[in-house]
Amino acid sequence: MLRQVDLSLASLKVIPSEVLQDLSIESLKLDRNKIRSVVGISKLLNLKTLILSKNELTDFPVEIKILVHLQKLELSQNKVQTIPEGVFHFLPDLEFLKLSNNRIAHLPKDLASCQSLWYLNLSHNWIRTFPAVVLELSNLEEFFVENNKLRRLPAALFVNLPLKKFKATSNRLCEPPEEVCIGGLKQIRSYFQQLQSSEAEEEKRVKTMFLGASMAGKSTLCRSLSQGRVVSVPREDRTVGIEISKFQIQDFMFLFWDFAGQLEYYLTHHVFITPQALVILVINLHRYQMGDMNTFNDLVGFWINNLSMRVPDSVVLPVGTHTDCCMPEEVEAKKRDIESRIAAMLEQRRTTLNHFIRNMDDSQDSELYSDQLERLKEMANYSLHIVDLVPLDCTSYQEVHRLQDLMLELVKDEDMFPNVVKVLPPVYRTVEAAICHVTQSEELGAHGIMELDHLLSEIAQRDNLDKLDKDLLQDILRYLHRIGLIIWYEDIRPLANTVFLKPSFLITMFKMLIRHDLEQQLDHIPINALVREQAFKRDTLKWKIMFQTKAMLRLKAVRVLVKHQLQRLYPGYTADIFEEMVGQRGEDGKLLSLLEHFEICLKVKNAVDLNPAAHEFTPGTKWKATDNSQGNCYLFPIYLQHIQEVAERWAGDHQADLHVRTYCSPEIPEGFFQRLMVKACSFYRTHWVGKLMFLLVSNGRPLLIKENNVMGDSYIEIRGRKPGEKHDFRSAWDFILSIVSIIRKLSDEWPGLHTYLRTPCRTAGCPEEFDWPDMDGTSIVYDMIKEEVKTCETCCNRFATELLLPRESDNVAENAVWPSEGRRPRVIARNGKGQVQPQMGFCF
Repeated sequence: MLRQVDLSLASLKVIPSEVLQDLSIESLKLDRNKIRSVVGISKLLNLKTLILSKNELTDFPVEIKILVHLQKLELSQNKVQTIPEGVFHFLPDLEFLKLSNNRIAHLPKDLASCQSLWYLNLSHNWIRTFPAVVLELSNLEEFFVENNKLRRLPAALFVNLPLKKFKATSNRLCEPPEEVCIGGLKQIRSYFQQLQSSEAEEEKRVKTMFLGASMAGKSTLCRSLSQGRVVSVPREDRTVGIEISKFQIQDFMFLFWDFAGQLEYYLTHHVFITPQALVILVINLHRYQMGDMNTFNDLVGFWINNLSMRVPDSVVLPVGTHTDCCMPEEVEAKKRDIESRIAAMLEQRRTTLNHFIRNMDDSQDSELYSDQLERLKEMANYSLHIVDLVPLDCTSYQEVHRLQDLMLELVKDEDMFPNVVKVLPPVYRTVEAAICHVTQSEELGAHGIMELDHLLSEIAQRDNLDKLDKDLLQDILRYLHRIGLIIWYEDIRPLANTVFLKPSFLITMFKMLIRHDLEQQLDHIPINALVREQAFKRDTLKWKIMFQTKAMLRLKAVRVLVKHQLQRLYPGYTADIFEEMVGQRGEDGKLLSLLEHFEICLKVKNAVDLNPAAHEFTPGTKWKATDNSQGNCYLFPIYLQHIQEVAERWAGDHQADLHVRTYCSPEIPEGFFQRLMVKACSFYRTHWVGKLMFLLVSNGRPLLIKENNVMGDSYIEIRGRKPGEKHDFRSAWDFILSIVSIIRKLSDEWPGLHTYLRTPCRTAGCPEEFDWPDMDGTSIVYDMIKEEVKTCETCCNRFATELLLPRESDNVAENAVWPSEGRRPRVIARNGKGQVQPQMGFCF
């Protein structure tokens, strides 16, 4: 029988001697401790599984070579730098090796002795050159090498080994490009198969994002660069949503994405803002006021903060426009002021991260926070590369041309843009050229929408592409989608067979409903547009009131708005395109499916208690549901203005509430809370929503989620009522944890965002908070917390742990109860020397 010993989370610095004397042990778990050495481990000659992850090992434990029966070894999240030769030679039975999150740059050649190895994880290390020894592991099925510094992967890895799972994201790959690797093993194998039959081609392409506040001059600059002349953009022609264009400088292709500056549009930016791009931050120097922190935050700070959270390793080129409206000395002074403030922001971010890291490292229970600590250290390695601000007079093409030269100089720097050169099979470029030809044909129309099979038949008519199959076309479409040339959402079921050959059309559809002047658009719908949708002018007043009070649009209002704007922007559009985008009765169209998928809007059934038109149900026959699609409404949280209804339903905070806070550093990203609202409300259909809060109900239990976004103290508060019965604590905490889980999932999209959980002390007026341990999953949280009672270090009151943190227990401690309303911190006495002397006691 397998003898297992689990000493995880035991605060160990060495392995206990009694454990080393037990030769019957076959499985030993020592993860989440403070072990720096495993002296004596060689005594456990029957050991088959050894877990040493999340400790403080700096040297690879050579002594394990004596453990000749070892099958599984985990050493992740330590500080190992080198692995000496002569260890793996003695471990022929090793099947599973996890070395992730260390500082390893090379692998020993004798790893090839481990021919039983089927799992190898080298993620989050310092590997620059692919370790050739991996190619000798003939039974390797799962291989992970994300977040290293690799430039190339060998074809033999995918041809000769029986790989079933593989990940290599967040490297510096040019062969195959990361956009190919994201497609998975099938696409990677297809890529190398194409390379075998033809000579590879290099491609140099850079996505360039123009960001900045409204009226900064982004569109003027973008259009002047792409058209090769000074282009003046009138105020009424400012960007709504996003505009896309291309520009060739020598052998580099720049894909320009011009993002609108109003906050209403920022909610959609997360769909299109991607890493590995050149970011041009456009700042109106005429509007910028030195010494005014508000203008700095609006014109510069907001964008730097969000970039540092969303794409924290990007290159940012600040461009100061409207210099023709400023004196030369004023331009220079503002340039210095902006650069110094940006430097201060980045330094503050580094200081804050180091502060978090030191606090966790020095914590008495640091092993409880090892995942959070590893994440913080990874974040500390990120750094926005912000070059010197370039003052620019957009009315002078000579200065615009100077900017062009600087952009070219930047993207040629391999340290800044390691992924700019991509090695591709010629068929990728041939198919891309064919797609461009199809896109420009008159038959396609301005919308650029084409079904996948239709696109294949069109491309197959081109020279050298008559043998193109659907699988290869899909591989190439995935690549073109990831670099931003086309849009194909194969993972969204209603859109899986639709390719948007003109991304600008889809973006135009987005901005029909996500725009700063949507209310005015409702006002200006002409009568003939209403009549065509069987609506009346009085309906627009209803729609407007619903929009103002509830941030909702009825489906009919959506149809009228979209149809009216389609007619205005695309006079030749067809009814089929309209129905395809907005939907026919009873089902969502492609536009609404996308907006729901990206958590921009939420479908809300406008149901009534009884439906007199419902069909009679007859046993044994199929029941036909009544079509109530016209009653559908769509909630757009970005437009919410009020909180009264939510506050009334909640009826005030209680001192006894279960209450946690998810802190966000440096702040809650713009649009984050609105997306959380959509995601949570799609799971819990009984809900009420407001501008800064929303209320969910599950099994009669209410849960309030509220945003508090103040720089330096940003958090999302989750508050539920204290359970009436002791055995209800698990379900109450599970409800809270479901929201925490959504927040964590969303936060993964912001690599530079640090989130952590704390529970406030329950004594009224006490500022103390209790830290949460790592969350590898709900059950892990319950298992980690062992204490029955928690003592507040500030007020010294004691509380049953179940009142503060999720804990696996059938009994709530009887001697620690909730304080009554209005309870103040217990008085803290001072001794004769004036020192604080805590008064211990339970809180009643």
